[in-house]
Amino acid sequence: MRVDFETSFGKTPKFEVDVGARICILGEHSDYVPWLRSNIITFSSANQRMRAQISPRLDGVIKIATTLEGCLSSEFSIQDVQITGDWLEALNSREIPDLHWSNYVKGAVAYLVNKRQIKNGFELLIDSDIPASAGASSSSALTLCGLAAAHLANEIPWTPEDLAVMGGEAEWFVGTRGGMMDHATMMFAEEGGMLKLEFSPFEVGLIEDCLGCRWFSVFTHPADKGGAVRDAFNELAFVQREIIPSYLEGGEDRVELERLLERLPVAIEHEKFGLVRVRDRFQFVMNEYNRVQSLLSHTMKNDWGYISGLFDSSWNDTRDLLGTHTPEMEQVAAELREKPEVLGVKVLGAGFGGNLLVCTKQDVDLGPDTVEHQPGKGFNIRILQPND
Repeated sequence: MRVDFETSFGKTPKFEVDVGARICILGEHSDYVPWLRSNIITFSSANQRMRAQISPRLDGVIKIATTLEGCLSSEFSIQDVQITGDWLEALNSREIPDLHWSNYVKGAVAYLVNKRQIKNGFELLIDSDIPASAGASSSSALTLCGLAAAHLANEIPWTPEDLAVMGGEAEWFVGTRGGMMDHATMMFAEEGGMLKLEFSPFEVGLIEDCLGCRWFSVFTHPADKGGAVRDAFNELAFVQREIIPSYLEGGEDRVELERLLERLPVAIEHEKFGLVRVRDRFQFVMNEYNRVQSLLSHTMKNDWGYISGLFDSSWNDTRDLLGTHTPEMEQVAAELREKPEVLGVKVLGAGFGGNLLVCTKQDVDLGPDTVEHQPGKGFNIRILQPND
C-alpha cells in the first residue's frame, strides 16, 4: 500500500488508519430514534477492513485516491466544500451531490470546516475489502478515515465518542439522515467481543460472545444508495424523529409507549415521501428493542430454537413493517434457510439489496460465496516509520 501511496502522491505517508466493517446482530434502524433508549448489538469485523494512509498538508488542498477499481482519484480544496451556518439546515437547503465515493471524505472535511474551522488539507489513500453498497457500512468507514485525516492534518485531538458523533452527522452531507450506530461500532469495538450500544444518552458496553454461533455475510445484489432508496431510508428516520414524538403525551416510559400504538395513525400523506406507514415503523422499533433484550438474556444459553425465532421475527419485520426486501434477497434467504446448520438470516444494514447476515451452528459450510465475520478490533491508528 505504501508503494501505491508514493505512486499516487509522490511522497511517503505519515499515518495509517485501520477500521473494520460494521456487523449489526440486532437493533437495526434504532440509532436515530429519540423516543426510546434503543439497544443495539453489534461488532466490528476482523475479516473485512478498510485501511487509509495519510499525509498531512500545510495548505487547504485535499487529494484522495484508492486502490479500488472504478473509483477515480479526486482533488478539492477546503473552500470548495465550505458550508456555513447551521449544519443540518444548510444541508437541507442544498442540492444533494451526485453519487461519488469522494463525497464521504468531502462530507468529513465540510463538517470540520463548519464545526472546527480547519485550514489544512491532506493526501489520503484508501484500500478496502469492505464491499460497497452491501450493508457493512463501507461509507461510514470512509467517513471516519476522512475525519481522522482532517484531525491529524490540523493537529486536533479527539475521543472515540467525538468521532462517532461527528461521523453520523458528517455523513448527512451525501443526503442520508441516519444515526451513529456504524461509526460508534467502528470506534469502540474490541477483539473477541460484541458491543451493546445505547442512545439518549449514549453508552457502550462490551458483551462476551457466548452464543456459540458463527456469523457470515452473503451478498445478494448492490443496494442503490441514491434516489428512491435514499428517500425510503430518510422516510424511516423522518417518522422516528418527527412524527412519532409529536404523539407522545405523558413522557416516554414503557407504559406510555405501549399505549402510543393505538393513538398513532396507520399512515399519513407527506409532501416528499408520499404515503408514510407510521404505525408499522413504530412497531418495528419496538419489536427490535424486545428482540435485543431477549437475545441479551440468552447469550449464555445456546438455545438454538429461541435464537432462530428471533432472527425469523426480524426478517419478517424488515419485510412486512419496513418493506426493505427485494425478490433477490427473499430468494437467497430461502435457500440459506434450507440448510440445517443455519439458525437464522436477517438484513444487514438498510436493506434494498446488499448483504444478508447468516447465523449458523459451528459445523457449517456455506460455500465460497460467503464471508465469515469474527469480532475484531475497531478503529486503530499508527504512525508509520520510513521502513514500514
